[in-house]
Amino acid sequence: MPEKQLLADYLVLGDSRIKVWHAEGEGRFAEDAYTALGTKRTSLLGDFRVVGTFPTIQIVLVPNRNEFDRLVRELLSVEIEVPSHPARIAQPQRTDMVVLSPSAYDADSTFAYVPEDFRRLLIHEFIHMIEELLSPDIERTPSWWSEGLAVYYSEQSRHEDGFRDVALNAIAADALPSFEQILAERKLAYDWGWTIVQYVESTFGRDAILKIVRECSDGDVLGFLGSDSAAFEQAWKGWLRGGGHLGQQV
Repeated sequence: MPEKQLLADYLVLGDSRIKVWHAEGEGRFAEDAYTALGTKRTSLLGDFRVVGTFPTIQIVLVPNRNEFDRLVRELLSVEIEVPSHPARIAQPQRTDMVVLSPSAYDADSTFAYVPEDFRRLLIHEFIHMIEELLSPDIERTPSWWSEGLAVYYSEQSRHEDGFRDVALNAIAADALPSFEQILAERKLAYDWGWTIVQYVESTFGRDAILKIVRECSDGDVLGFLGSDSAAFEQAWKGWLRGGGHLGQQV
């Protein structure tokens, strides 16, 4: 739970499921955040077969970049560069998340405010929380898997051109990255991880996704599936070039 002394100037709305801490004047974005997660929370917990009561989700909606950096460090105890990169607008840790308010986008981020994108961003971060709760060792989980899972199941890949079109354009140009490149460059984890997650679901079924999340303790997702990197990469690229369902939920 957020430490109240760090949020002394914040208001709070919500209930035992979701609480949104927000600055004066940010009420409409706080209500949007609460509604967005409230709408998807139950279905996502069902999708990931979470048993029992999920802890209260705490969202801290901050009004500027300085406050974002302060609370990521002091509230979440996450190391962050200062000032943080303008593309960094949300940080989860366990069941808390610090999120830059859309009111600060023009001054403090690279994003333009689109209500639906903001809601999907919150769902993306909630998926990280679910994965952290279920994972046997989240620190060893590769970023391409975690980000791919969050991009795919938040439906960012289905509705946001910044994800879907990157993949479609690269497929059309026959310019697919190697697994080695995806492992080496964090941006590629966002751009392509979701296509790998969708390929796994399409090929091995949703139960395979859930087993990886719950049982893969060493971070070797491909080994868990009984494949080596070269064979998996070839099959994944063949599936991508075949087109058809990329960006759609199976």
